[in-house]
Amino acid sequence: MKLSSPLLALLAALFLAAWLIPSAYRTLVRPDEGRYAEIAREMAVSGDYVTPTLNGLKYFEKPPLQYWATALAIDTFGLNNFTGRWWPAFTGLLGLLFTWCAARALAGREVAMVTTAVLGAMCYYFLIAHINTLDMGLSAFMTLTLVGMLRGFGVQGQSVTAARGWMVAAWAGAALAFLSKGLIGIVLPGAIFVLYLLMTRQWRLLTRLEWLWGPLVFLLIALPWPLLVQSRNPEWANFFFIYEHFGRFANEEHDRIGSLFYFVPLVIVGLMPWTPALLKLLHRSGWQTLRETYAGATLNVPLFLTIWCVFIFLFFSASKSKLPSYLLPITPAAALLLTPIMLAGSDRSFRRLLLLIAVVPAVLFLMPLARERFVNDAYTPGMVDAFSLYVIVGASFFALAVFAAWQLNRRGRRFDAMLMAAVLATVGGSITASGYEALSPSTSSKQLVQDFLAADPNYSKADPFYSVGLFEQTLQPYLERTTILVDYLDELGLGAAAEPHKVRFNFADFADEWQALERGYAITDFDQLPRFDLHGLEYHVVAADLRRVILARHAAH
Repeated sequence: MKLSSPLLALLAALFLAAWLIPSAYRTLVRPDEGRYAEIAREMAVSGDYVTPTLNGLKYFEKPPLQYWATALAIDTFGLNNFTGRWWPAFTGLLGLLFTWCAARALAGREVAMVTTAVLGAMCYYFLIAHINTLDMGLSAFMTLTLVGMLRGFGVQGQSVTAARGWMVAAWAGAALAFLSKGLIGIVLPGAIFVLYLLMTRQWRLLTRLEWLWGPLVFLLIALPWPLLVQSRNPEWANFFFIYEHFGRFANEEHDRIGSLFYFVPLVIVGLMPWTPALLKLLHRSGWQTLRETYAGATLNVPLFLTIWCVFIFLFFSASKSKLPSYLLPITPAAALLLTPIMLAGSDRSFRRLLLLIAVVPAVLFLMPLARERFVNDAYTPGMVDAFSLYVIVGASFFALAVFAAWQLNRRGRRFDAMLMAAVLATVGGSITASGYEALSPSTSSKQLVQDFLAADPNYSKADPFYSVGLFEQTLQPYLERTTILVDYLDELGLGAAAEPHKVRFNFADFADEWQALERGYAITDFDQLPRFDLHGLEYHVVAADLRRVILARHAAH
């Protein structure tokens, strides 16, 4: 007996609700969420969709596709939590759709449904789809390239015309991945394909790459913006290609270093709750299952997917710049590898898998017992207690996922067991992740801005506003204005060098300017507040939180 159509529809609705609600519910937090929302806000305000700016200064670290999408949403609906981060959630759904297209053609409808749900429930994939970074857009379009190749090289029962269309889609995916995060969207899939050719010697595949339409589509998508931005900003190409790509990979100046094994624990946690199934990939029976599942493809699908995962893992492990989100593009391939193994395993192995998955809710249930350890200068006991409630409810859904899967599998309904477990795990992850909102007063400026505006009704955007010794990434989008940097550059160094009149490079220059103001405002942290007293500056504290303070000169009391 299979799940009924109404129940499948209910599960789909539950999945979509769990997917979309966190994006609208949670406050934007620092640094990435504030940064990318602010770049898009400034783009929407200025109408300049060619030259990205952050805090009014040129910002060339990344390409503009996500900025464009977010700016259009802000321009249409205004800036809020959802418009500020809708693109990662949307491209996360696109990645699920692309993965479904691959699994549907290669393994059938049931495997495709479960594979999609397994990917959506994956910790790595779900969390990054709900954080305003550029990695989900990159991952989604790299997945389009992956799926385009899997289907473009030929699948049993698929027409030649469809195969050619998918290969062109692979080129389009590479172009969109480039516009999402740069050369990495081209280099990685290209290197993986070359490695596959060298290992299998399937040289005839080179003739199926659609050498006419593919490159044409790629150039039509990827080329216009680089030409436009370079024509307006001669410094762009050197900074973007040399400093941001080769420099980021080869040196440690971005302060994102990590050991060679940096990503090992991230993979273990990131693939949860399905990580225990990785063990079956080391067993001959697992590979036999994958070969049988994907036998209808021209490519050796298990080998190609494995190269995809391993090469990306090794590439970023070798890089001098490491962040947890970098490995996200392996998750769709991992879902395509793990799902057939979990569906085809014996009852004994599946029960063992569920017992291992039960570690997830067990750990979540235990976390609130140690909540005192999470209390510090940033997180008050009230914040931690509120977050703990979300964790307990989320853990309950994870436990329910394990229980439901166990019961359905006992009745010989493995497909239903996997689908139910994946959807309920997604709900559990959604609730747990939404609990981060309880900690947002320490990681976002939203409440600080609200307190400031309430305390000073005479504030005007015409008044100068300084960021002294820091750049609080979420202040600008919630305040809906830029600030004047004082004694702080960091990632804004290029923009400051191009337009030095927009910043104050040292505190002394700012101090003279501050004393001459009739009205003005500044944000700083408590550690730097003594500098104001040391220089004898006049100020009035308007609003403060656990870390930061907003000061006014001659503001209304």
